[in-house]
Amino acid sequence: MSNSGTAEVLIPRSLCLIEDFDDLNIDAEDLCSISITWKDGFVSELNPLKNKVTKPENILFPRFVETHSHFDKSFTWSDFPNLEANYEGALSVNLKEHKTRNTDKVLERVQKSLQLALKNGYRAIRSHIDTYKSQPTDLWIELFELQKKFSSELTLQFVALAPLEFWSSSNGEDLAKIFSSKGGILGGVIVPPFSKKDTSKFLSNMLLLASKYKLEIDLHIDESIIEPGAGIKVLLETIENLNIDSIPITCSHLSSLISLSYREIFNLGEKMAEKNIKVIALPLTNFWLLNRDNKITSLKRPVAPIKQLQKSHVDVSLGSDNVQDPWYPFGNFDPFYMLSCSIPMLQLNPWDRMTLSSIFLAPSRLLKLKWDGLIRKGCPADFVILDAKRWADVFSSNLKRKVFIKGELYN
Repeated sequence: MSNSGTAEVLIPRSLCLIEDFDDLNIDAEDLCSISITWKDGFVSELNPLKNKVTKPENILFPRFVETHSHFDKSFTWSDFPNLEANYEGALSVNLKEHKTRNTDKVLERVQKSLQLALKNGYRAIRSHIDTYKSQPTDLWIELFELQKKFSSELTLQFVALAPLEFWSSSNGEDLAKIFSSKGGILGGVIVPPFSKKDTSKFLSNMLLLASKYKLEIDLHIDESIIEPGAGIKVLLETIENLNIDSIPITCSHLSSLISLSYREIFNLGEKMAEKNIKVIALPLTNFWLLNRDNKITSLKRPVAPIKQLQKSHVDVSLGSDNVQDPWYPFGNFDPFYMLSCSIPMLQLNPWDRMTLSSIFLAPSRLLKLKWDGLIRKGCPADFVILDAKRWADVFSSNLKRKVFIKGELYN
C-alpha cells in the first residue's frame, strides 16, 4: 500500500503548526482550512487553503493517545455484571472475576482491545493490569511480547496495578527488577478511608523502589466522594519527607478534589505542579460509579477539576478508563465515544486550546512519546480523518473515519 498522499482538510488551529499562518482561513470554531501532503509516512507539505467560499468536508486529527485503560478486565461485563453500578459492587465483582482468570483469558482481552483501539484511531495506550502475589509469572512475559508485536503500529505501556503493600514485598521487588529493563510502571490505589500512617509507610517504600530502579508511578488516587484530597495530600507529604523529586508520578482520577474550594484546589495544584505530578481525569467511570446514594438529590458527580488544575499549571489529560467491565458497562475503545460523552458533561469547549491539550498534547507528554501530536511539516502521517465540517459532526453518532498509520490507510 502507498504511504504517500494528499488531502484538503480542516485542522483545529491549536493542533496545527504552519509557516504561512498569515493566510490561514480559520472559521468560528477555530478550524483552519489546510492542504496537507505526506510522503514516505511523514508530512511533507502543509499550506493554507485560500478559498474562503468552500470549506473542506473532512476534519483531520492526530491519532489519539489513551492515557488510562484496563485491558485485563475489558469485555467481562456479560459474565461479571455489576448491576448495583457502584464502586463497592465493582470491587466485589472484580474480585470474583479474578478467581477465574488465567493468562490466556487476559491475553485474549488485551488483543481484542488492541485491535479495536487501532481500528478506532489510537496510536498509544497505557493500560493498568491488576497485579497480586498469586498472579501467573508468565503473564508479564506475554504482555511485553505483545508490546513488541504491536510496536510498529502503536506504543503500548503497562502499569502493574497492585495494593500499595505489594511494593514492600519480595514479589514487588522482583517485578520492579523486570520492569527496569522492560519499561513497566508501578501502580497502586489510595482511596479513603485509609490509615495515614500505613499508607505513608507503604507509599514511601514504593517511591524508594521506583527511585532505585528508575521507574514511573501511576496511582489510582482519591477516586471517591469522601475526605476530599486525602490521598494527594499524603502523597505530597511523603514526597516532601523523602526529598525525592526525580520520580515521574501520575495521579489518575483525583475525583474528590471537586468538593474542595477553588483556593484549596489551586494551592494543591501549585504543589503538584512544583513536583511535576501529572493528572488524568476519568469522567466516564467516575460519573457512572460515584455518588449513587439514592438519598442524595443532587446530580453532582466527582471528577478531577480539569480547568482549575490547568490554571495551576498542572498537566491534565483526559482518559477513558474501563470498557464493558464491572466498573463501566459501556464503551468500545473509541476515542470519539469518550469525547462525545465527556466534552458536554465537563463543559469543555472542543475549540479551546486547553481542551485540545488535554486530549492530544498532554497525553503525548505523559507517555513521553517522540511526537507531541502537533500537525506540522515533518511529523508522522498518523491521522484520523473524519467526514465532518464542524464540531457538531465530530460528536454525532454516525462517524465515518479513515485511520492512517505512517501514511498508509489502516483497514
